[in-house]
Amino acid sequence: MNPIPTFILAIVIGVVITAYIIWKLHKFRGTDIYQKSQGGIIKLLKWEEQMVLIFQTSVLGLFSKQKFRGNDTYHKSEEGIIKFLKWVERMALKFQTSVLGLFSNKKNRRIKPALFLEILLIGIWAFWIGREYLNFDPSIIPSGREFSSAIQTHHVWTRFQECGWCALWNGTVRGGYPAFADIHGSMLHPFVIFSTLLLGVVNGAKFALILSFWFAGIAQWWIARELKFSRIPRLWSSGMAVVGGHLAGRMELGIFGVVLSTAMASLVFGAILSVANGKGKRAVVLLGITTASALLAGQGYIQVGLIGSFPAILFLILNNKMRFNDLWKDYLAAFIIAGLLSAVFLIPFAHFSPDFVKYIDIEFKAAQPLKFIPLNYVIDSPEFYHNESLGKLPFPHLYTLFIGWIPILFAFYGLSNKALQKSIKWFISSSVLIILLFSSGDALKLISYIWEGAGGIRHPTQIAGLTIPLILGLSAAGLDKLLKRDWPKLDFRFSENDVPQIKTFPTQWIIIILLVFSLYQGYQFTKVWILTHEQNPEIYLVLEELQTDTLQWVEPPFGEHFYIEPAIRLGLKTSPGIMTYRWKDRNFPEAYLEASYSGQPEGTSEVLTNINTIVIYSRPDQEYAAVINETQKTPCQDQGLPVHKLQVRNNPRNPHIKPSTAR
Repeated sequence: MNPIPTFILAIVIGVVITAYIIWKLHKFRGTDIYQKSQGGIIKLLKWEEQMVLIFQTSVLGLFSKQKFRGNDTYHKSEEGIIKFLKWVERMALKFQTSVLGLFSNKKNRRIKPALFLEILLIGIWAFWIGREYLNFDPSIIPSGREFSSAIQTHHVWTRFQECGWCALWNGTVRGGYPAFADIHGSMLHPFVIFSTLLLGVVNGAKFALILSFWFAGIAQWWIARELKFSRIPRLWSSGMAVVGGHLAGRMELGIFGVVLSTAMASLVFGAILSVANGKGKRAVVLLGITTASALLAGQGYIQVGLIGSFPAILFLILNNKMRFNDLWKDYLAAFIIAGLLSAVFLIPFAHFSPDFVKYIDIEFKAAQPLKFIPLNYVIDSPEFYHNESLGKLPFPHLYTLFIGWIPILFAFYGLSNKALQKSIKWFISSSVLIILLFSSGDALKLISYIWEGAGGIRHPTQIAGLTIPLILGLSAAGLDKLLKRDWPKLDFRFSENDVPQIKTFPTQWIIIILLVFSLYQGYQFTKVWILTHEQNPEIYLVLEELQTDTLQWVEPPFGEHFYIEPAIRLGLKTSPGIMTYRWKDRNFPEAYLEASYSGQPEGTSEVLTNINTIVIYSRPDQEYAAVINETQKTPCQDQGLPVHKLQVRNNPRNPHIKPSTAR
């Protein structure tokens, strides 16, 4: 049994319990009990307070003792040690304001400890659901067939560590392409950047998946908070978002980018409601940041659904007289901010997209008919998703949406909640309808008559996952209304020491049974898809044979996604590799060495070796790159990064890798 998940979970639970106790005892800080006590958690509070005060006294005291601090020389100087002292002073004052504010008894604190506790509880639930991914052995990977190819673009940051700005050109596949113009990859999202730099590509991706579950829950919590619901609806709907089939089900194929982008796009809905509630510039900036985060999260499918739902904002910016209110300026400013923040992707993509082509399907054969998609919210049978009933293909990752009947019934009831403004109801309802029209392919078919490129969105049913946070928002509305109803009370009468006693039980707490059952249903469905497996040792045996002494294009067995990330990690240059698009009017570079288990590839002439059922073929005359004119072919004198030579020792799944120079 792997002890890491249990250890991390124990730490998180300990932090939450400690935070809760400190928050509860915080109210007694001004009482005699607090002042006189010298034991337990109160003593810990006093020690923490003393440490903060010592820091304040020692650091700020340095400045109070400076004789020149009150002189013009100090105030006017911007050079040397004085400039440094001023900077330290500003940092110390900010630290004083933020940290000592936690110990103050002011009632107007902007951040309540209870809200932090709620977010931590959502995090514990998310880490528990994704605990399989806490195994940080890089040979243990999520059990989705395309996981390895889905994270191949994350290696831009390993290349950045090796060669700096050369990482802007991804030269590892199909002759190379501009790294930041890749719409399929998630390499520019902050979660991917920091997790990759800290943990590596494979382990970083596993950790980023858990963060995605957590932030999907935070997004749902934010929606419920903006709708002004109480704690139980907030936490329950957040828990349901974490175990929704729209996240875990995508890992049936291992499509990392769809999970990340669904979670990030869910945050946008909370930000939209925050602006609608008139929360000013802070809300505008948050909407800009969350929208940029969604745009940088990769894949493209979810972004199409998110942008397609934006017309529903009209219900928030039009008043009863069908005139625009001032909120339209806030939304416009937010989307401008989003464009500026995501320009690192949008500009390269806009510049190079005319030079790329993608396979298209203007009939959208993978899309499920609109009339059947809502059934996926309540069907939890894995066998159902592996067959072709109700207009599906037998690929579960395209269609899983399960949240169960209880949230759906709550959502319908939530539409009658008068606490919800009509504009909010119309925004949520119309957004759900628009997203479903895109996911069924109906809206895309209309667009494809005008622009054939819409056919590149070949698997649109995944977009339906964006309806889950909106539906759960209505579910929270239904639950909030139920809890606030005037429920009958049960009186229990008994005698204690011959004295009659009456205990009253509020019957609305029976709803807790339904809430726990719905979370249990979601968990049971989710755990089917969140699995890991050990990489086949044969992968490294094949890649060892594909290594060359000079820069050359090579190809693992065609269509086998498991080889892609390890091949790039080892510095191999694969062609054609696995990508969803290609350069327009250009051929792939032919591979110098090619592995195959289905017969001899066209153009190969020699057999180098066999590894079980896989044969390594070669094209001896194939150059890495060459200039061809009418009379001759001139090979390029190639230069490149080192190829990481692989030595397979006693345990092939944990290969020892050492660098070797490539010419």
